[in-house]
Amino acid sequence: MPKLADLGLTSEQVGEPLDYATMPDQMGSFPDPPYPGSYRFRFPPRMDDIWEVFDHVKGTPPGKRIRARFDDNHPLIIIQSPDRKVDGEPFQTSITNAERKRGRRDDPNASNISDMDYINRDVWGLQAKPAGGNPGYAQEFIKHAGTEFSADVEWNWFCNDKKNIYIDNGQGGYAEVPNQKGCGASYYQKDIKDNNMMILSDPNDPNSSRVYPVRITCACGSNVRAFANLVRFRA
Repeated sequence: MPKLADLGLTSEQVGEPLDYATMPDQMGSFPDPPYPGSYRFRFPPRMDDIWEVFDHVKGTPPGKRIRARFDDNHPLIIIQSPDRKVDGEPFQTSITNAERKRGRRDDPNASNISDMDYINRDVWGLQAKPAGGNPGYAQEFIKHAGTEFSADVEWNWFCNDKKNIYIDNGQGGYAEVPNQKGCGASYYQKDIKDNNMMILSDPNDPNSSRVYPVRITCACGSNVRAFANLVRFRA
């Protein structure tokens, strides 16, 4: 390899002028999730290449399931948000046909239902599961590319027991703790309220409203970031 001095480079500016202070975040970074509330979304204009297959090992019944992954390249778009604060922003999430128990314990209709099933019924008006198994679920979604739906954003916080924890470094950031995994605890919005973990919307105003914190400190000491889920899908 030649030395830098041998490359014949000049001091001419590379590319256009750029202010690093105003650069947009890198794709794949982690902006704060949209605050809990009622939103309206638009599916991407095509959905034939957003699919993943996974094993629903602990499900009832177990077997192969599919995941629609709305990522950097194929995000949902927020059409309407509380106070219109994030209208037009992309929203990344996954929606699957993996069932989980729904309904109260004393509800005779409680059963194993997936998010895709609720979308099929409550957004698109289907009366039964799509025919054709997993491909049928995907094909039904693909038919509705570019359409809109409403859902509520809810936050939860999960202390990942498979990854090293992060703690506050005292300088406004977070430091990884080597060889110390999370404890596996999960927190939901109700837990945050019930345990007095809400924070002031304005730290300098003791009379300001209380809001959910983006980050909480888990009982094990780990600093855990909120994750946004979609619930209560509707047309």
